[in-house]
Amino acid sequence: MEGKFFLLIWVILLLGQLHGYKSCIDKERKALLELKKYIISITEEEYSDYVLPTWIYDTESDCCCWEGVKCNRTSKRVTEIAFGALYLRESSRLNLSLLHPFEDVRNLNLSNYPWPISGTYYQLPISGTYYQFNGLFDDVEGFKSLGTLRNLEILDLSCNSFNNSIFPFLKFATSLRTLFMRDNNFNVPLPAEELRDLTNLEILVLSGNGFTGSIPVQELSVLRMLKSLYLGGYKSLGRLRNLEILDLSYNEFNSSIFPFLSAATSLKTLFLGFNRMDGPFL
Repeated sequence: MEGKFFLLIWVILLLGQLHGYKSCIDKERKALLELKKYIISITEEEYSDYVLPTWIYDTESDCCCWEGVKCNRTSKRVTEIAFGALYLRESSRLNLSLLHPFEDVRNLNLSNYPWPISGTYYQLPISGTYYQFNGLFDDVEGFKSLGTLRNLEILDLSCNSFNNSIFPFLKFATSLRTLFMRDNNFNVPLPAEELRDLTNLEILVLSGNGFTGSIPVQELSVLRMLKSLYLGGYKSLGRLRNLEILDLSYNEFNSSIFPFLSAATSLKTLFLGFNRMDGPFL
């Protein structure tokens, strides 16, 4: 009889642990719903039903199972957030203060890519005017906002309409190891001085932004952990050190760039596709 009693206690404890494993933290579930509410407020009205449809107002719903959300298996805290493709109103900015409750978030994906739902890719309608985020703001922490996310390691800002006003926010994201900013079409000189404090950065993707002027080598050289730098679409070249991967594709370089590359002795991978390599290869 005593053995059955202890077996019953063990089953109850096990069920409690399993329930805890499946449940997200209520504070973060509410914060995710506030985030969804804000995204809906800046979305074109006719597309509001397409905004994060699995994020539902149901206390029985586990936010760790919502599309675009991942949690730590032990702590149940949110570690990854992704919005997927959105139909935003023109000149829409993201309120970063809504992200502050997520103390353990490591991967923040603000790119305008769709992500799979139930095995298929969730696609928005192709009709209508299509806008993405074109700025950030925080009426609580200001430019220091991303610095409050002390565990943030991966930030994806690709395929939006950001301009160089986002760089003052980025300089405080000192925990970042990977930064994607592909295809934003900045069309201005790269303000690399705003990235100088990102000393943990290992991967930096700047392709397809149309940055003008020369590559700011002196500013980038302080990023001593940097191993992969993608500059496809950049219009100039400088001397870069400590790199293993360099992407210079989709430019108008010719074979005259090779003397500059000879100094990059740490390179393991080099992309030079879609240039104008007329003349001797070496």
